Amino acid sequence: MRRPVWRSFRARFLPQAVAHVRAGGHAVVVDPTGLAEALLPVDGQGMVTDLGLWALLAIGQQHWERVTAGEAEGLARAVIEESNVSSVLDWCERDGVHEGATRKLQLNCTACAACCHDGDVVLTERDLARFREAGRPDLAGRGFVRRSREGKRTLRMAPGGRCKLLAEDRLCTVYKLRPDNCRAFLMGSEACLAAREETLGLRDGAPLG
Repeated sequence: MRRPVWRSFRARFLPQAVAHVRAGGHAVVVDPTGLAEALLPVDGQGMVTDLGLWALLAIGQQHWERVTAGEAEGLARAVIEESNVSSVLDWCERDGVHEGATRKLQLNCTACAACCHDGDVVLTERDLARFREAGRPDLAGRGFVRRSREGKRTLRMAPGGRCKLLAEDRLCTVYKLRPDNCRAFLMGSEACLAAREETLGLRDGAPLG
């Protein structure tokens, strides 16, 4: 797969930031006051791309707007909250070793399973119904489901943080029945890369240290 490469730019280098994003990359533009904005590409419908949206979700943000005038017209823009700026700049530092606006990354989910550790997999009514209809009502029971004080139901992890449904060969034992949260998880997203770093010690494919 190809994923966008993050770059940081001072505000006076906005034209270079725009060119980087139009070529498929992601950019953070920092003005002299320290205000940081993410510039992200959009798809054919004018919506921020999936990887761009997942990058925002990784820092707990969802709001973005389409730039309607100026150098960056047509791109997506999101003001980065001050508490999240360091995280985005860390992505830029990580990607500093890569040339170009995009990076080709080889990912094999069935040989990785990093996202199947220390997860917070929210279970919907549709998930629970899918378990029961498939003849696996046990998957909707207390052995596999825990409920928070707020009433949210999540998949129970095994001691050590590993998903209880993950086999030793890193394959999901209920793949066809897997929860919607698992189905939606985007390969190559910032959440994916963070999981690989935390679980496998791989910082975008390279061993830490």
